[in-house]
Amino acid sequence: MFKFLTLFFLLTLFFLTPKVSAQSNNFIAEGKNSFISVVNPVRGYDFWEQKDQNPLDAVKGEAQILSQFNINATWLIRFDVLGNQSIISEISNRNSDEKGLFLEVTPTWSEEAGVTYHKSESWHKAGSAFLTGYERDEREKLIDSAFSKFKEIFGAYPKSVGAWWIDSYSLNYMQKKYGITTALIVADQYTTDNYQIWGQYFSTPYYPSKNNALHPASTLENKIPIVITQWAARDPVNSYGNGVFESTFSIQANDYLDFHNLDTSYFSRLLDIYTNQPLNKFSHLVVGLENSYPFKKYQSEYQNQIKTLAEKKATNQISIVPLNNFSSWYTSNFPGLSPEQIIIANDPLGSNKKVVWFMNSFYRAGWFYNSDRSVFRDIRQYVDGEEELCFKNRCDEVNFATSATRVLDEVSFGHKWVIDEGKISNFKVNREGNDFIISYKNEAGGDRKIEFLPRDIGIDGKILSIDTTILEATKKDLNQTIISKQLDKGLFKYSFVDIFLKLVKFILFLILACLIPGLVLIRKTNFYIPLLLGLVCLVLVFYITSLLNLKILIFLYIFINLILFFKLGIFKEIGIKLNLDGSTWSKNSGLFLLRNKFNFLSLGLIIIGTIFQSIPTFKSSLVYPYGMGFWGPNAHDGIWHIALINQLVKEVPAQNPILAGTVLRNYHFFYDLLIAASNYLTNISVFDLVFRFYPILFSLMLGIGSFYLLVNIFKKTSKVFFSLYLVYFAGSFGWIVEYLKVKHLGGESAFWANQSISFNLNPPFAISLLIVIAILQILFTLKFSKKLILILTILCGSTVAFKTYAGVLIIATLLMIALIKRSLTYFIVFLATSILSILLIISNFSLGSNLIIFSPFWFIHSMVDSPDRVGWVRLSLARTIGFSQNNWFKFITSEIISFFLFIIGNLGIRIFALFSLIKIKTIFQQTEYLFLFIFSLLAFFIPIFFIQSGNPWNTIQFIYYFLYISSLIGGMVISKIINKINKFAAILFALIIIILTPINSWTTASGYLSYKPHAFISQTELQALQYLEKIDDGVILTYPYDETMKRKLIEPWPIFVYDSTAYVSALTKKATFLEDEPQNKILLTDYKRRLVASKDFFLRPTKEFLKTENIKYVYLPKAYDITLSENIIPVRNIFENDEVIIYKVM
Repeated sequence: MFKFLTLFFLLTLFFLTPKVSAQSNNFIAEGKNSFISVVNPVRGYDFWEQKDQNPLDAVKGEAQILSQFNINATWLIRFDVLGNQSIISEISNRNSDEKGLFLEVTPTWSEEAGVTYHKSESWHKAGSAFLTGYERDEREKLIDSAFSKFKEIFGAYPKSVGAWWIDSYSLNYMQKKYGITTALIVADQYTTDNYQIWGQYFSTPYYPSKNNALHPASTLENKIPIVITQWAARDPVNSYGNGVFESTFSIQANDYLDFHNLDTSYFSRLLDIYTNQPLNKFSHLVVGLENSYPFKKYQSEYQNQIKTLAEKKATNQISIVPLNNFSSWYTSNFPGLSPEQIIIANDPLGSNKKVVWFMNSFYRAGWFYNSDRSVFRDIRQYVDGEEELCFKNRCDEVNFATSATRVLDEVSFGHKWVIDEGKISNFKVNREGNDFIISYKNEAGGDRKIEFLPRDIGIDGKILSIDTTILEATKKDLNQTIISKQLDKGLFKYSFVDIFLKLVKFILFLILACLIPGLVLIRKTNFYIPLLLGLVCLVLVFYITSLLNLKILIFLYIFINLILFFKLGIFKEIGIKLNLDGSTWSKNSGLFLLRNKFNFLSLGLIIIGTIFQSIPTFKSSLVYPYGMGFWGPNAHDGIWHIALINQLVKEVPAQNPILAGTVLRNYHFFYDLLIAASNYLTNISVFDLVFRFYPILFSLMLGIGSFYLLVNIFKKTSKVFFSLYLVYFAGSFGWIVEYLKVKHLGGESAFWANQSISFNLNPPFAISLLIVIAILQILFTLKFSKKLILILTILCGSTVAFKTYAGVLIIATLLMIALIKRSLTYFIVFLATSILSILLIISNFSLGSNLIIFSPFWFIHSMVDSPDRVGWVRLSLARTIGFSQNNWFKFITSEIISFFLFIIGNLGIRIFALFSLIKIKTIFQQTEYLFLFIFSLLAFFIPIFFIQSGNPWNTIQFIYYFLYISSLIGGMVISKIINKINKFAAILFALIIIILTPINSWTTASGYLSYKPHAFISQTELQALQYLEKIDDGVILTYPYDETMKRKLIEPWPIFVYDSTAYVSALTKKATFLEDEPQNKILLTDYKRRLVASKDFFLRPTKEFLKTENIKYVYLPKAYDITLSENIIPVRNIFENDEVIIYKVM
C-alpha cells in the first residue's frame, strides 16, 4: 500500500508540474543558485610593461574597492609575485579571501624549477607562457616548485589555479598530487593573444576530461574531479567571431571600454543574461581585473563593476563566493557529470538578434537569429578519449579552433546550417524533462521546432545524431558555395605610342636627374656607380625639399648639375679612350661589356636574366578584359608601395595611407620616395614605375654592377659567366623537399629564404643590394680621398632608409673592419655613416619600439617543424625529446643537422662558395676581401639569432645579401673547377650546374605566366575607384577585411577577398581609416582599436563615429551585403554600380 501511494504521489507531481518557459532575460528566480566569483590575477615584474605603475599599485586599489563593498575575492598569484613581500603582505592581510596560483610561465619560475624558459618573439605566446610549451616532466617540475613555494608562504597548497589555458595532463597531476578543486581558463577566444582556446562549454563551468580539458567528461572514468571556470565570459550574441573585435564583447572592463566604448550598463546586462536563466540549475561568472593593466585607467570601471555586484547581491539575484567555495557547491550538487547548460539571450546591444547556446557532456550547439535568418553557426561533438593538442609533447602553438574535427564551425571553417530565411515570431524556449525545445513561426507562417536532446538534435520531429547533423549541415553549406565567374580572356590594354613615349621619358629622366648628377660627383669609374649615386642623391634632395615643402627646387638641382656637367667638360670624358679600331678599351668605359666574346656572352646573360627576373612583376596592374590583375606578392606588397608612394608625392613626412591621420613610422621608405620623385618629374604612372620600369632597371643594374664587381675582384672577364648565372637564376634545394613530399618541383622558400627569381618582388631589398654593389666597387677600385669618403657616407648612410637590414650590415661591417685593421679611414666612414643613418632613423622610426628580438634558431626550428617548410618530423622530435630528457648528444646532434640543412638548403648550387673558405688566410690579409667576408657572415648569422617584432619572419631578408655574395663566389669556384678538369668532364659538369641551378626559380616564374591572376579588381569596381580618385580628398572608411569571404568564392579572388590590402588607398590616392592589417602589424601601429571601431560602426552606425574619425567617404563592395541608412546617419549615396556603393558624409 505504501509503495502504491508513493508511486501515485510521484506521478501526480510529474503531471501537475507545469513546463518551464524562457522568453525573457528579465526573470529573476527567487532563491536560485547564481554565483559570481571575483578573481584578480596578480603578475610580478617579469615582462612588466607599465612604466608609471608597479605590480602592487593595482592590488592595493582592488583590495580597497573590495573592502569598501565588503566583498571577498580569489587572488591568483603568479610565481614571480611569490617573492614580492609587499604584494604578499597586502594579499595575506585579507584573511577571508582565497589565495591561488596563476600558472603563467616566466623566466623567474622556470629558473627556480630548473627548466629552460622557452623564449619566443612575445612573452605571452603559447609556447612560452603556457605549461603546454614544456614537456611533461618539465610541467611537473614547474608545478612542484610553484606549489612548494606557495605552501612555504601560505602554509597550505592552493585549491584554485588559473591560466588562460591549462592542459589536462597538468590538471590531472595537480588534482592527484595537490588536491586542487578549481581551474580558471579563458573563455572562447580565437585570435586575441595569438592562440585559440575554442569549443568548450560557452563561458560556463564543467568537469574536464582526462585527455582533453577543453571537453567535458562524458564518463566518470575519464572525469578529472575539478571544476573548470572561465575568465572573460563572452557576450553570447556578439562575441562569436575570429577577431579581437568579437572576443572583446566580454564581461571584462578593459575589453568593452577600450574596444567598444561601452560602459557599466553593458556589464550589468551581461550579468543579467547569465544569472537570469530559469531553465538552468545554476549559473556562475568570474569578474576581475589583471594587475598588469593601467589601474588609473580602469579603477573607476572596476569600482562600478564591484558596486553593481553588491547591488545585485542585495536583491538576492546573485551570491558572491571565492572559486573554491563555488567548486565545493558544484561538486556537492553535481557529483556525477557536468549538468547541461543553456544560455538564451537577446542582443545586449539592442538589436533584434537572439542566440541559444546549449551544452552538455556530449555536444555544444549555438543557434543564432541574425540578418533575418535562423541558423546554427556552431555544433561540435565532445568525444571522450579524444586527445587535446600538446597532450603528450610540448608545442609552440595552441590552435584548438582550426585543429578541431567533428565540428560545424562558421568562424573556423565557414560552415553553417541555415534553418529558415526571413523573420521569425512567437519565439520561445521550453524544457520538457531532459529535452530543451526552441519554437517559433517562420516568415512563411510555418511552425518550427528545434530540439536539443541528450545526444541528438531534432528538427520538426526528425531526430539526427550529432555526427549526422554536422555532416549533413556541412554538405548543405558546401553546396551553397558561390562559384566565381569565368574571367574574360584577351590582351591587356596598350598603345605602342604610349609605351614609346614613356620609355623615352624614363631614359631622359635617368640621364638628366640621375646619371649626370652622379657623374658630376664621381667620374673615374664605369657608368654604374654614377647612375646609382645619382639615384641616391635624387632621393636625398627630394626628401629634403619635400620636408621644406619646396619640391619645385628639385628642378633647380637638376639644372645646376646639367650646367656643371658641361662647364667641367665631363661630357667630353664619356666613352673614355675608345679608339676607332677598338684597340684600347677602358674598364671604366660603359662599353667595356662589348670588349670580347666573353663580354658578349655576359651581356646576353644579363639581358636574359633581366627578362627572367621581370616575369613576376611585369603583368601586375595591367588592365585586361576582366579588370586589373595582380600576381603573387604584388597583390599585397606591391599595392602597399603604390599607396605609400601616392602619399609621398603629396607630402613628407607622409601620412600613413592605411591608417589615416597618423604619420608613417617604422618603415624604410626611400625606395618609395624614389618612385615618388620619378612620378613627380616624369608623370609616368606609379603602377608602370613600380611593376615595369624599375624592375627592368634594377635587374639590368644588378647584372652590370655584378659584372664590374667580379672583374674588379678577380681581374678576369672570362670567369664571370657562372657567377652571373647564379645571380640571376640560382634557387634553393627546396625543389628536392617538394618532390619528396608531393612529387612535383617547387619549394622556393622551403628553407625560408626567397631566391633570385623574387629579386624584384622586394624592391627595397633590390635597390639596397645595388647600393651595396656600388660600395663594394668603390672599395675594390678607388683610393680613399675626402671626396670619396663623402660619397661613401652618402651611399652607406642612406642605405638604412632604403632597407634597414642593409644599413645595419654596412655599419656593422665598417666598424669591424676599422677595429680589426685599425683603419682610421674606415672608422671615419663608419662615424659619418652612423651619424647620417641615425638622423634618418630618428626621423622615421619610433625608437621606443622593440623592433628586433633575440630568438636563437627560430628560423631553423620553424623550418624543421613546419609542414609548410621542410617539416622533418623525426628531426624535430629528436631535438625536443633530447632537450626534455637531458639527452644532450641527441639534442646537439639534431641542432647541428638542422643548422647545416638550413645552410645547404638555402644555398642550393651556391654551396660551392663555401670552398672559398679554404683561402681564409688570404681573406683576412686583404681588407676588401675581409669586408666581403664579414658582411656575408653578419648577413647569415643575424637571422639565425634574431627575429623581428610584429612579423618574426621578416629578418630572413638579411640572408638575401649572403646569398648574393655566395652567388658571386660560388660562380668563380665553379669556373675554377671547370678549368682544372678535362674537357668532357668540364662540359658535363657545366651542364649539370646549368640544369640544376634554376629548377625552383623556373617553377616559381611559371606561376606568374598564367593568364589567371592571383587577385584582381574587376572593370566594374575599377570604375568606382576611378570615380573616387577624381573627387575631393578625404578619409575613406572601408569595411574591414573578412577572411570568411574566401570560403564563398572560388579563385581567382577579387582583391578585397584575396587579402587585407591597401588597394582602395592605392587606386584612389587617398588615405583610408584602416586597410592592410598585416602591414599595420609590421609598422607596429595601434591598428586593432580602429579595426574594432570600424566593425562597431558597421554593426551600429553612428554619426559621432564619422565626425570623430573625420570620415569623408564610405566605400562598400556589395558582396558584403551592407548598406547604410541615409535617414539614420548623415551620409548620401554619391556612386553606385553593380558591385560598389560609395557614400559621402554630409
